[in-house]
Amino acid sequence: MSEKIKVFALGGLDEDGRDCYIIEIDEDIFVINAGISLPDKTIPGVDCLLPNFDYLIKNKDRIRAYIMTHGHDESMGAIRHFYKYAPAPVYCSHTTMTIMEGQLAIYDQQKLKYDFRIIKPSDDVNIAGRRVRFFQTCHNAANSSGVAISTSQGNIIFTGDYIISFATEETNYKFDLAAASELAKEPTLLLMAESKNADKNGYCSPKHRINDLVEKYFKLNKRIFITSYWQNMYRIREIIRLVKKYHKKIYCYDNYTQIIMKQIIAATKTGSLDDSDFIGKEDLLRTRKNDLVVLLVGENDDLFREIASLAKGTNADKRIALEKDDIFMDVAIPRPSFETIATRSMDLVYRSGCEVVWLKEKDVNAMHAKEDDIRFILNLFKPKYYFPVRGHYTKIMENAKLAVSLGIGLNHMNVFVLDNGMQIIFEENKRPILLPAEVTGVDISPILVDGKGITKLNTDLIEARQKMGVDGVVVIASTVSLSQKRIIAGPDCQMRGFVFVKEAEPLLKSITQIYNEEIVSALNKGQDLELTKNTIKDRARWFIRRENGREPLIEPIILIED
Repeated sequence: MSEKIKVFALGGLDEDGRDCYIIEIDEDIFVINAGISLPDKTIPGVDCLLPNFDYLIKNKDRIRAYIMTHGHDESMGAIRHFYKYAPAPVYCSHTTMTIMEGQLAIYDQQKLKYDFRIIKPSDDVNIAGRRVRFFQTCHNAANSSGVAISTSQGNIIFTGDYIISFATEETNYKFDLAAASELAKEPTLLLMAESKNADKNGYCSPKHRINDLVEKYFKLNKRIFITSYWQNMYRIREIIRLVKKYHKKIYCYDNYTQIIMKQIIAATKTGSLDDSDFIGKEDLLRTRKNDLVVLLVGENDDLFREIASLAKGTNADKRIALEKDDIFMDVAIPRPSFETIATRSMDLVYRSGCEVVWLKEKDVNAMHAKEDDIRFILNLFKPKYYFPVRGHYTKIMENAKLAVSLGIGLNHMNVFVLDNGMQIIFEENKRPILLPAEVTGVDISPILVDGKGITKLNTDLIEARQKMGVDGVVVIASTVSLSQKRIIAGPDCQMRGFVFVKEAEPLLKSITQIYNEEIVSALNKGQDLELTKNTIKDRARWFIRRENGREPLIEPIILIED
């Protein structure tokens, strides 16, 4: 029986994170990942960006599964924001489930209950009458998987995040070549593979390991501070192995680190750690300093803010302070969006006088597929069609060009470089159809989240914040009496961020005069005061631009009293 297949992304194309891919087979919808991305400097005041989930809510009755390939925010961090509006079974590993539940606890959303269906990293399951197979991948999140969904035209395979590594010392981080090879025996209709490091030569492995770079410091008779992203479970596992090997003790720097470590140990079922490997707050001062490894884990730029606090001595626990005999080791490679704060934080660490080990991108590879990893997966599955995903446009293009160069039948006719919302439609014995987002009607505009809740911000507010950041702000307020038709208090005018204090007085008088004139005129004519605010904004904006060339945010406030 011929099936109609639609494939598109709600997020993840031409961006870092916010992964969310939709596979529609007839009336069934399979959602692969639902992650967040981090804002850059152009959208101040925003904590994260989500895929637009309106499409999923409108079609919630057709969703057969959410498939979470691994426990990273950029792959599963968004689902908690919309799951109650579009619930469906969540297929993931035990590790990913534990991380997702832990995130609910951290963000005080314990009332939200997922319908988990736990799978092993290389499992074979039936979802809504359809065969869905997983194959374990090697990534820095434990028990990561790729996934293959069977269709009448061949398998649709999503690699997830992966590198080619067959090291067997860690079963939670092993690429399951046997499971992938079994899938490769069948026709692959469409392969979707990540692109984050597609522009980098060679294989990622073995340069993804830090062991050889840091082990020598564990041999020294010194206290060690180590900072890492919590998402990089592989790196934390390497640290744990060294702690065990050199008989040291771990002290969790703060409560957040303690909570995360408990989650990671529970999620990965790490049996080699027990309570005796950790030092509690009550034993900190009783333990020999040289036996201690002070572990600080965090996420995004918050990690580097805490590093700065530690280096300046403004951290909450004053018993923990950097000393000249200490070793400070940062194994968190900063993303481009917060390289500045990372550099400033590490500058403060250097000033403390301790020995600093700061790993950079040139020292250790992020665990994402590089050119040879991608070549391997393409030659293994030999897809009929190829859809590079997961990365900025330049990286996706490099991935596509690499695929075309391999000589395995891929060319500009069957390799798709798409934007979010664009749909590929497959029907048997027909050429695929590409539909732009404006034709499909799928809203793919990001949802901007402010704070730890689910508040949605509009673009007008973002533009206002941008304007404040560049040109400053003017706020002018007064109280008016409608019965007396006059201003009875104020106006009070405040300006920030766009003019020197000595230049402010003439501007203040002129803006106040404009405000008074428009309010008095509106009161005398009985005009709508809300509309009068717009007139005040226009006149004040024109005046300020003429005087000093700036265009601050102007916010007139009118309090009404009868």
